[in-house]
Amino acid sequence: MYTEKQMARRARRLRLAIRRSGGIDVLVTHAPARHLNDFESMSHRGFECFNDLMDEFEPKLFAHGHVHRSYGMNIPRKTERGSTLVVNACGYCVIDL
Repeated sequence: MYTEKQMARRARRLRLAIRRSGGIDVLVTHAPARHLNDFESMSHRGFECFNDLMDEFEPKLFAHGHVHRSYGMNIPRKTERGSTLVVNACGYCVIDL
């Protein structure tokens, strides 16, 4: 488990490589972004730095896992943040863009 500070440091290190490559189309992580399909418990809390990456680079797709849909009936499979489709791909998911 990473803290927000540790994950933000990892994301900062990737920013230069992302800029040099011309951006990103797909962002794939294990954990969700903060307040997008996450929970308040420490083990299921998403990372704010993933929201920052989506806001800055506007990937078409952000796919994450970790939040099993069996945790509750109201866990969405797909949401949006700006122009980014956010998909909880835990288990399996067919994504048609």
